[in-house]
Amino acid sequence: MRRFLTVDEVPDAHKEPFVLTGYRPPHRPWRYYLMSMFSMHNETMSVWTHLIPSIYVLYVLKTYFGENLAYGLRNDLDYTGDVSARLFLYYGTSNFTLQFLSACAHLLCSRSVAAHHVAFTIDYMGIAFYMYSVTLAQGYISSEPSFTYAVHPWFPWVALLINCLYFAANAHSHVRYRRGDPERAMLQLCSFIMMYLFGTLPIIHRILSDAYNGSVDDVTWMYVRHILLLATGGFFHASEVPQRFLPGMCDVIGHGHQIFHVLGSVSVLTEMKAVFADLQNRRHLDPILPTDLSVTTYFIVLFASYVYIAYVFVRKALSQGS
Repeated sequence: MRRFLTVDEVPDAHKEPFVLTGYRPPHRPWRYYLMSMFSMHNETMSVWTHLIPSIYVLYVLKTYFGENLAYGLRNDLDYTGDVSARLFLYYGTSNFTLQFLSACAHLLCSRSVAAHHVAFTIDYMGIAFYMYSVTLAQGYISSEPSFTYAVHPWFPWVALLINCLYFAANAHSHVRYRRGDPERAMLQLCSFIMMYLFGTLPIIHRILSDAYNGSVDDVTWMYVRHILLLATGGFFHASEVPQRFLPGMCDVIGHGHQIFHVLGSVSVLTEMKAVFADLQNRRHLDPILPTDLSVTTYFIVLFASYVYIAYVFVRKALSQGS
């Protein structure tokens, strides 16, 4: 590994606010960036705080789909003939995809300005896929029956529209604005809040309903912890704390984005455990579930939209050259 660079030696697109050192030089062979995961620079922890959770998600899914006991619950689900079980499978897959694509984005983004934009465009697609999958899982597995009856069948389609808007807004903001620009931060924040709040409506309704009825159980508390962990991680990410107050001292270990990764990973793993517990407990007494054809249609439309959005913004990214 060659020496790492300071913030004044790298392109503007690669600069992180209040991170002054530890930048990898651009225009090296791809092998350089792949092997850089084993050296200490300002993206190392961001790579591993996604890579380790992605491996753990695969382990958890293997446990859930295997014959062993998972979290003390019987593993007797039919993943071939049960729509709700397949919704959980898609959700678990998206959880892995989210972690893995984010790890790849942080690992390869320093190759060039174009590579930076392309990598994070794909990263945003992974986040969007995760959010849509968890919205369906929570809407049809974890919500109160009264909520499902009220929102079916329009809920998945509205979620799909908001999800694609989130992906397009974040891809645009990343290509159009520098890191730290207020316009970029506002666009990313507003689009994420809109998508997350809509996707979490089933859980918010459930928490409030359980609190009103005095029937809050352990699984509902898992969702509360998930929301609090994600909100706390979001604070560190958005506020650039602690590096805002200690510029140059948190470049390699300890800056806010890394803290966001750790808290966010714990948050989504807690959420995954909660959704699986609801699936095995069969919280719904008389649930409304989408048909196999409906679920297939949702994801075909979703991925077709992703391909188009990614094509548009990857072209824009590549046009910016090196």
